[in-house]
Amino acid sequence: MITDGLAAALERDGRTIITCNDVESAQLIIEKMKPSHVVADIHFSGPFGFEGLDFVRYAKRYSPETKIILMSGDTPEALQLEAAERGAVAFLGKPFEVRELDAMVNLMSCSASTSAAKAAKIIRMPLLDEILVSNSLNPFFQPIIALDSSSRTLGFEALARYREDSPFRNPDTLFRYAARKGRTSELELACIRRSLAAGAGFLSPAAIFLNIHPDVFNDGDSLCSTLADSAERARLPLERIVLEITEQASLPDHTAMSRTAAKLRSMGVRFALDDVGVAYSHLALIDKIRPSFLKVSQHFGTDFESDQTKLKIVMNLLSLAHEFHCELILEGIESESTAIAAADLGIEYGQGFYFGVPADAAIFRAYGGAPGSLQKQAVTLTDLVIV
Repeated sequence: MITDGLAAALERDGRTIITCNDVESAQLIIEKMKPSHVVADIHFSGPFGFEGLDFVRYAKRYSPETKIILMSGDTPEALQLEAAERGAVAFLGKPFEVRELDAMVNLMSCSASTSAAKAAKIIRMPLLDEILVSNSLNPFFQPIIALDSSSRTLGFEALARYREDSPFRNPDTLFRYAARKGRTSELELACIRRSLAAGAGFLSPAAIFLNIHPDVFNDGDSLCSTLADSAERARLPLERIVLEITEQASLPDHTAMSRTAAKLRSMGVRFALDDVGVAYSHLALIDKIRPSFLKVSQHFGTDFESDQTKLKIVMNLLSLAHEFHCELILEGIESESTAIAAADLGIEYGQGFYFGVPADAAIFRAYGGAPGSLQKQAVTLTDLVIV
């Protein structure tokens, strides 16, 4: 309440004010947006914590030009000197009037004439607990299409989205925030629940592909129960669920991973290895995970037919998939020529803007299982602009 009130009092034409209520979101704002000013309390979590001093050092490391104003009800000279040594440019003792802080910000602004033409804007960074229960945590979906003459819809990949006006609209930023809070699994499980609820209307037998961070396997019981409960509520057979295990993070304990994978397979859930060939390699566990699909990263998929290096990598991954009795899904198909080239190689499935941009489930429900119907909509879906 204090943060929101202070932001409202500082609202002026030409200012964009971002309010943060924990250290982790503030750090991400510093890294991502390099703000001109930061106003922070010395004490973040109580009277005995001096996180504000540590935050000054962090902010100056990642955004040296940012001007930092600290405030505190306790203003001994030694504390003010320490704040200045760490990089703070001003120190306000509480209580103070907002006009004092406003004057400091104005004094330290170097682009008032340029910014005056812009409307004022306040962006509030929600806490993770708010995000987990928010209706704005609502996925987009992207279709996965058979590349043979049937052009049938294999399924839809659920893509986590937080649909509010904040930097958390970027899913990478959202998941980095959860990771810094040590709560990646909670966010992943919340996304599973929302994705299955949103995808319940897709026509059978279209599958729902769910991205799973390897850390979620550290608590296999929660993953299994969340999938079972959410699928039951959505009236979705577990056989229509495919878990995509990303290659961009290391796997947890292999024994726990194998045990959880075996339990999920017995429930009917299938697996895909996502972004194969990027960063970490989970192929060493392919026998234990026994994926039904290998997904080639869009990094290799887009325009692979005109790049000899990409072509060789895609052909090798196709051979690998067949060796382990998996089907290959090529991501990043953005043109008809790439789709044709993939089909000519014998790649079973494709995904990318050529078949449809990520969009709300409602856009795809009418085309969820009809052969060829998504291709007929390709131009319409590609013309959508999703912010």
